[in-house]
Amino acid sequence: MKLARTMPALALGLFLAIPAFAQHHMNSGKVDYDPDPGGGDRDVPEGCVGAANKVQITGNQVSFAPSTITIEVGQPVCWTWSTGNTSHNVKGNDNSFTSGPPASTGTFQRTFTEAGTFGFHCQVHGSPTSGMRGTVIVQEAGAVSGPGTIAVNPEASTVDESAGSVVLNIERTGGTDGKVTVKVATGTGSAAKGKDFLPRTAVLTWNPGDGEAKPFAVTIKQDTALEQDETFPVLLSKVTGGAALGAASSTITIHDDDTPSCSPAALLAPSGVKAVGRSTGEVLVSWGADSSVAREVRIERRMESGAFREIAAVPAGALRFVDGGLDAGTTYQYRLRAVGVDGTSSWSEIVAGATDGGTGACAAGTLCLGDGRFEAKVSYRSADGAPLRAAQSIEVGPARRSGLFAFAQGTAPDGELQGILNVLDGCAVNDHFWVYLAAVTDLELDVAVRDTQTGRTWAFHNPAGKAADVVRDVDAFRTCP
Repeated sequence: MKLARTMPALALGLFLAIPAFAQHHMNSGKVDYDPDPGGGDRDVPEGCVGAANKVQITGNQVSFAPSTITIEVGQPVCWTWSTGNTSHNVKGNDNSFTSGPPASTGTFQRTFTEAGTFGFHCQVHGSPTSGMRGTVIVQEAGAVSGPGTIAVNPEASTVDESAGSVVLNIERTGGTDGKVTVKVATGTGSAAKGKDFLPRTAVLTWNPGDGEAKPFAVTIKQDTALEQDETFPVLLSKVTGGAALGAASSTITIHDDDTPSCSPAALLAPSGVKAVGRSTGEVLVSWGADSSVAREVRIERRMESGAFREIAAVPAGALRFVDGGLDAGTTYQYRLRAVGVDGTSSWSEIVAGATDGGTGACAAGTLCLGDGRFEAKVSYRSADGAPLRAAQSIEVGPARRSGLFAFAQGTAPDGELQGILNVLDGCAVNDHFWVYLAAVTDLELDVAVRDTQTGRTWAFHNPAGKAADVVRDVDAFRTCP
């Protein structure tokens, strides 16, 4: 901290409570499932037996296999659920078809009569822009040609240590002209070759006219040691025959399903959770690895008010998730929990992340820091549960380069001083601007600082009832100079 004290403070500012309210009308996050299937074919064979264009929905995986399928006008696509205890459904992004409420078994088929690109998703684990989703490409009759694209599916999966093997599909889509080959090989990860799995390399071949998926199986080894989940990749390379390379890698997570001699270890909530905006439509959510016996991590999201809604379920070893299709200049809140064989963990702490906003001058009613470089906003909710309250700033110091920030506990304009916020110029040290925040309150607190030159926004959330931590983020803004 010595170094920080020598850096010039760009600004501080004082917040006093005012009677004005800022009522946020947010989406509650509730998903309304269609009560019955619609837009599908009649008399579909169970399990899609005999179907030429089949999409598999397998057990506890959160992906469609294949996720992209190319057909001709007038052909059907058949979705089939296999053994598993996780419910999924199929919903057209344009609302033209639906398999109905989520289920763990069943079959759904739709014949596509027009050319175009048709997206679909699972309403439980995906959306039109993220998570469990797929695409049907419908081409005019005779237009499906060329050597196609080779890809691995799924791009991530979890397998129990006792399963004996894991099987991936290597798919050829978008054309079947000519002979095509691809090299498939296991790679290096946290799982040990020979101890946790048997390394394997193969060359797969498709002859002209062959569009069937090729299975690639890897042997998983069982032991009696209690271990955290471990991963290894399966990689595609050296495609021949003019085919394109699509999804070229899949991450396999080996879940240790050995039972402790006394009682199972407690399932820990994901730790070190962070949410950082990285564009006008994306937030990167990341978390740290731990030793708990987790199979997957479930991610929920809400806006600054409203209910949390699950947006993704990813393998525990992934350690990151990109939340896309978001609104620009908006703050989102996230919480995570781990899921294992014996149940779920508690929720992680709530973290906030913001998509990039607009550039340009500070808005009215905000405090401009660093001679207008940074715009700061603070809102809080009083103990009586009233809506989030906006705050009014008081500028202090020449050229608006220094001052105080504070929050008022009550509703009176002369409420008590509650906190301080600094933005420091650390560009000469680590090429970043730094954000320091300290507060003496247990109220719900939301802070957003926007770089007016780039739109990048730093966000922080303190939940009600929790004493606010001292925040020292020396990586807040990589937007120097």
